[in-house]
Amino acid sequence: MHFFSVVAAAAALIAGSNALFIPRNIHVADFRLYSAEGCYDGNLGVWTVIDEDFTNGECKSLNDSEDGDVPLSLSLTDINKGCTLTAYTDAKCTEGKTILAPKQCSNNKAGFQAWSMNCDYKE
Repeated sequence: MHFFSVVAAAAALIAGSNALFIPRNIHVADFRLYSAEGCYDGNLGVWTVIDEDFTNGECKSLNDSEDGDVPLSLSLTDINKGCTLTAYTDAKCTEGKTILAPKQCSNNKAGFQAWSMNCDYKE
């Protein structure tokens, strides 16, 4: 009788532990947007990029702001190894290309309209 209790407890433990392995989104990068040059004034918030947010080279708009503020500076807070984040001054990712460097402020008087990413592991 004790044997069956142990087997039942082990089965319950195994079934319960499978529930712990829920696939999660992979955090890829964070960058902060500012409405003024210099990455200090006009904090517009942080943009968090997860693995499912993009495909390599896909152009993504920065025009999600409700008040219409165009970011004039961006600061790449962190990024996964093997990934590159690029910002553009147009919405089609063809003009004003700026590759963002971690922990650096990138300014553009015209404002940034879009971004794209490439990660080695997504090829």
